[in-house]
Amino acid sequence: MTRRIALLLSVVILFAIGWWTWGDVVGLDAIHAHERRVRNLVESHPVRSALIGFAAYVALSLVPGTTGKSIVYGWLFGFWVGLAISSLALTIAAVTSLLVVRYAFRDLAERKLSAVIRVIDRAVARNGPMYFVSLRLLHAPYTLTNYAAGATAVSTRTFAWTTYVGMLPGTLVFVLAGSNLPSLDVLMKQGVWNIVDLRLLVLLSLLAFLPMLTKVVRGRFPDPVQSP
Repeated sequence: MTRRIALLLSVVILFAIGWWTWGDVVGLDAIHAHERRVRNLVESHPVRSALIGFAAYVALSLVPGTTGKSIVYGWLFGFWVGLAISSLALTIAAVTSLLVVRYAFRDLAERKLSAVIRVIDRAVARNGPMYFVSLRLLHAPYTLTNYAAGATAVSTRTFAWTTYVGMLPGTLVFVLAGSNLPSLDVLMKQGVWNIVDLRLLVLLSLLAFLPMLTKVVRGRFPDPVQSP
């Protein structure tokens, strides 16, 4: 207990020192200034900004645990561009992971993920490509699914289109929610409660509805992460 308290105090002290030293860099005014510069770049160079954002999204999607990108891209690029970048980048990153495992680390994947691979092979044989669609609708671990699929017999084309279709509903909702969030400039001028309207509340309700859809789909298809 003493060690935990000492660790907590150390973190608080380090945070206080960091805020005192770099508070002007990470403060709201500084973040607001950075946002203005980024938005100006996006407006001035839309094609170049979209290509850079697309490359960054693919790279981040290859790193496990980098969630929430779709909301940010919807907020920055708007709905249609944000949706195009997010959905395509997620699919390309998934296919890239599959190909790397299939042609470079298949033996390792078969040793570490043998139980998951067997479940996927059996489910695909029974349900066809729609099983991969269900995995994406179920929000099964993105990286784990990509790696395990690399050691299965699924074709790259089938994996690509099922990934795109299965992740599209969730991606659409997240991008739509992000595109309806205000800029920091509006937020600072109007305040948090003044920007909450019916449309934003409906979108937040859709985000809450996704887990309910997951339960419906889960009843039909097995979850390879939890199956033996």
